[in-house]
Amino acid sequence: MTGEIDLGWLSALEEGPRPIYLKIADALSAARSSGRLQPGDRLPPQRDLARFLGVDLTTVTRAFTEARRRNLIDATAGRGTFVTPGEPEEPILDLGMNIPPAPSGFSLPALIRSGIEGLLKRSSAEALLSYHPGPGSPAERAAGSSWLAARRDRLPVERVAVGSGAQALLTAVLLSQTKEGDTVLTDALTYPGLIALAASTGRKLAGVGSDADGMRPDHLEEAARRRDARVLYLNPTLHNPTALTMPEGRRRDLARMADRLKLTIVEDDPYSPLLTAPPPAFLGLAPDRTIHVATMAKCISPFLRTAFLAAPDAGTLERIALAIRGTTMMAPPLMTGLACEWVRSGLAGEIAVAVRAEAAARQDIARKILPGDFATTQTSLHLWYPLKGPLRSLDLAELARRRGLALSPAEEFSVEPGTANGVRLALGAASSRERLEEGLRSLVSILAAGSGSRAAAV
Repeated sequence: MTGEIDLGWLSALEEGPRPIYLKIADALSAARSSGRLQPGDRLPPQRDLARFLGVDLTTVTRAFTEARRRNLIDATAGRGTFVTPGEPEEPILDLGMNIPPAPSGFSLPALIRSGIEGLLKRSSAEALLSYHPGPGSPAERAAGSSWLAARRDRLPVERVAVGSGAQALLTAVLLSQTKEGDTVLTDALTYPGLIALAASTGRKLAGVGSDADGMRPDHLEEAARRRDARVLYLNPTLHNPTALTMPEGRRRDLARMADRLKLTIVEDDPYSPLLTAPPPAFLGLAPDRTIHVATMAKCISPFLRTAFLAAPDAGTLERIALAIRGTTMMAPPLMTGLACEWVRSGLAGEIAVAVRAEAAARQDIARKILPGDFATTQTSLHLWYPLKGPLRSLDLAELARRRGLALSPAEEFSVEPGTANGVRLALGAASSRERLEEGLRSLVSILAAGSGSRAAAV
């Protein structure tokens, strides 16, 4: 043994089924986070580490490769391997970002390249190099009407707008439908983008009580009257973060209550294409008071940061279009043009079906690995994992971060502090099913170590 540094950080690798090379990389990460290993410390040669641990050289080589990928170590020819300085390593696996997994049978990079090439050949340079009106060109709005018609009757283009993602359209909606200081009603756990948007624009959020079917109409009535609110935000299909799909009966009850209270419904619907038979949208149940937003980023790819909006009438759409022009000006013509081409050709729908199948396969993996009960739907991109006992979601997120695992704690979704104790696990960002399985098994070992109530389940 070279004796350059203390190897006590390697003496007791964690128990469990994870591969040894990952345990070595995790131990190195933990030692650097705790300060036991300092930037610039030189590690012994790989053969010495292999002998110390009683493993073969290949295992240590794989561990060093993983550690380099996480920016934990760096090798200099002729000098050796050193612990790196700087920020903590990037995650082993991202269970925090909710993006669609790569669809089996499709090469999105190849489709993007060929699609842009074809678009440039078919479209005039003037159309792609010019500014478009705020709600989009007639052709773009017609494609949006077709995309929305996959789940309901086709809308006239005068009620449809296109934007550079759901967040841009939601910004335009809030700016056009509310004023500073107004309260927007939403679920107690809601989309983090809405929380950030409300904070940055001076709007307030009020959480409305729910049960197993979603938001309760009686609680909505009480909150609307007490807060003098006029806008209701809903994410009723594969809700973020709970993965709940609100049943049709509850939707109808809420639509009637919203009509009685004269509320404008903002329906955020990024996930409906992931269901083979989604319930009726509020756009169909309450067409006179619903503003519907549907992004393609969550069911196809973040590359297509294109979203469509349907308004109750042309007047409402014009006010939203003014807000679009005042914030993002327009949707990027090239990206939007490609998205609309894929809608018209049917390719967008085919990719969404393949994403749905991959999401279902990843949900099966989660069910086999994760202990206890948790909330999800078979084709959802995410699941909600409640925590019991003393372990809090922020503490779990920090423990996971130190192990190179990213996840989203309840605090990111809570309208008010202490709303819930749990984490949302996104299943799509992992590059493969095998990588997802590694990440989930790592989470199980963290749960076992961090909470006695979970240890028995493991």
